[in-house]
Amino acid sequence: MRVLNSLTNSALSFAIAIGLAATSLALVGALSPAAAAKELKLVCPKDGGDGYAFRDQRTKETTPIRDPQLKAIAERACKGPKLDSSETGPVKIVNKQSVPIYVGFTASGGTPGEITWGSGCSKSGNGAKIAAGASCQASVTADGTSTRFCADTDAVPSNCFEAQQNHQTMIETNFEPATNGGCFNQGNCVWFDISLIPSTCTDALWDQNQCADTGGASYNLPVQVACGSSTVYTCQGPVSGAWGPENYPSQCGNPDSTCQSTPNCQNAYFYPMFDPPENQYQPNTVCTAAQTLTITFLAGE
Repeated sequence: MRVLNSLTNSALSFAIAIGLAATSLALVGALSPAAAAKELKLVCPKDGGDGYAFRDQRTKETTPIRDPQLKAIAERACKGPKLDSSETGPVKIVNKQSVPIYVGFTASGGTPGEITWGSGCSKSGNGAKIAAGASCQASVTADGTSTRFCADTDAVPSNCFEAQQNHQTMIETNFEPATNGGCFNQGNCVWFDISLIPSTCTDALWDQNQCADTGGASYNLPVQVACGSSTVYTCQGPVSGAWGPENYPSQCGNPDSTCQSTPNCQNAYFYPMFDPPENQYQPNTVCTAAQTLTITFLAGE
């Protein structure tokens, strides 16, 4: 075991003093809480176990820490700061196309998103190249900002926030740390959706003529998004006039439905869906408990 020479963590020092005083441990004796904290040293387990203890500098007597809250604070003091699972979100990107794809990840403002491209990802520009039939493992910094994935077969898109003008399928994401309320106390999470919204489409224009003459659907590659092992949204072509003149993909759910995920329900944003009652049925959901977000670019068109 190793002994910390000083209690540099003020919260730990305070907790030790109050905790020991409250439980009237013999180790403290007649000392005041403040004095007790000065006389005690934290003993850290050298084997990485949980044998945390206090050592009285006067008597050299060691007392194990059994209180769960004090033990948690002691663990933080002994192990020091670390990057935990609440700060990154795992992503897997699968390419089922017959050619390589180039994937971009962009933060709001048009700057490259905070992502680490790992196994199966060949760094290319501000994104990654994924070979035909291959998959790519990545991790995203969970900072709660708006981000987007998009892809093409020629080169990495320079800015996925310009995907509408470039008619590229958008996977919109928001990776949140576990401390954010949107994760519902279930570990870090990611909110996600697929968006096909033409660049000048509005709710009113969808109601009027399914957003005719608003720039064309934001679509170039079929995609499926899953949380863990569960597929949530699927959107694929071919494009057609089934949902108006803007060349939306024909196998992408039903934008007029009031449900989510199944083939006859909402699977992507065809229009903004800001206004009621449609805003109650938005195809946007959350993947919790640090589960892997899997984005699969499907074969076909």
